Amino acid sequence: MDRSDCFIIEDGVLKKFNGNERIVVPEGVREIGENAFSGYQSIVSVTLPEGLERIGRQAFYNCGRLKSVNIPQSVKEIGACAFDGCYDLTAVTPPAEDAVLSDDSFFGCAELMDKDGFQIVGNVLYGYFGSETRVTVPRGVKRIGASAFAVNRREYLTAVTLPEGLEEIGAYSFMHCVNLTSVSLPDTLVRIGDGAFYNCGSLTDITLPESVKTVENAAFLRCRRLADENGFLIVKDVLFGYFGDLSEVTVPDGVTEISGYVFENNDKLRRVTLPESVKSIGCFAFARCKNLEQVDLPKGVVSIKENAFLHCCRLTKENGP
Repeated sequence: MDRSDCFIIEDGVLKKFNGNERIVVPEGVREIGENAFSGYQSIVSVTLPEGLERIGRQAFYNCGRLKSVNIPQSVKEIGACAFDGCYDLTAVTPPAEDAVLSDDSFFGCAELMDKDGFQIVGNVLYGYFGSETRVTVPRGVKRIGASAFAVNRREYLTAVTLPEGLEEIGAYSFMHCVNLTSVSLPDTLVRIGDGAFYNCGSLTDITLPESVKTVENAAFLRCRRLADENGFLIVKDVLFGYFGDLSEVTVPDGVTEISGYVFENNDKLRRVTLPESVKSIGCFAFARCKNLEQVDLPKGVVSIKENAFLHCCRLTKENGP
């Protein structure tokens, strides 16, 4: 173990820091370890050495007075919440183009926004703090970070156009954007994260391109206006919602997954028949359906997630495997 000044360094990993306001990390450090600087309110600037390869999870979490940090081109990965809570951060040298940043590496760093209100680090959009209701995300953004539009002015947003080259929409990116009516998705989009459009109750216009391979749990939960005439909200063969009022429900053929929370708290529901195509049932999918008595499960179901039938006190029959 090498200890110089205020740093505790083990095998090239900076583990801990006990020091002053302006930090110059020594040459030879390959990684800033998890929580290494977390919670140090006195730090105002950090200089990182060339050769640094990774900034760990929550490495600078809640360093509320940190204003500037350089990110060397050698850095290939920045972990989850690495700079979360650095509310005064105003200057960040961009990482290398191929660096992998987490959805929430710079979550809440509003002072990094540009003149149009976009907070972009590398190729990730971490937040929008502008005043427009109809927003066009700049070219070059490959990922929408976690909760990017869900934190600020979410009740004012009505339309979003996402750029070609975008590959991923992160978890809860548009959660509770209750007046959002339309989203234009590019042909490069591959993944839509957990709860990405959760509770976007006004969303009526969205078309998924063929490029989308993954739509994660609860991505369109409570998007009532996307449902069909029978009350089913189905996206990419996943059932994300049921807004009908029947007590006996037959889920349409072709649905392969029942997303989490779909029927949660549905007091009218008494019986549900699932098609042979269903392979998995998400967490809390039928939770607290207090009058649910029977669920017909197909033989092909291979996964039933935790608490899928939580507090279904009248459920006496589940046909199937």
